[in-house]
Amino acid sequence: MASKKNDTDPAEQLLEFLLYAPVGLALEAVDNLPKYVERGKSQVTIGRFLAKTAAKKGSSTIESASEKVINDLGKVFVDFFGIDLTPDSDDEAALGDAVVEGAARIDPADEHLPIDEYDSQAAAQIVKLLVQLTPDELEAIEAYELENRNRVTILRKIAQLRTAA
Repeated sequence: MASKKNDTDPAEQLLEFLLYAPVGLALEAVDNLPKYVERGKSQVTIGRFLAKTAAKKGSSTIESASEKVINDLGKVFVDFFGIDLTPDSDDEAALGDAVVEGAARIDPADEHLPIDEYDSQAAAQIVKLLVQLTPDELEAIEAYELENRNRVTILRKIAQLRTAA
């Protein structure tokens, strides 16, 4: 019966909580410390793995979503305005060549094309000029693009002009 009285006595409960529990915990910790360290290491390793996996997944998801949005917006601009806001890698390479060599790269095969100095112009400039060309001239430009620079912006605009005609 004495134990029941001790269980309800607030002074005894305070003594158990402030003195006996910390002493018992300290003694138990000494015995189990290596086990706790290993468990902690294991949890940290799992946490790191999960964080890296989530970061990779999130990064690839964001990249693919942003690429889709950019591509969709690019298509809208090409379809409605005939303007490609993103430069083609070929355009950047041609600009780089022009800076290094002092002049734009000119292909002798572009002399037969209906647009003067065709290879020295960016895709956005050419797209604006395509609306003035005849179907035969568009076909010549398309064949040249497919054989040489293969700029999607120009090829899409040609396809759009054909379907509109």
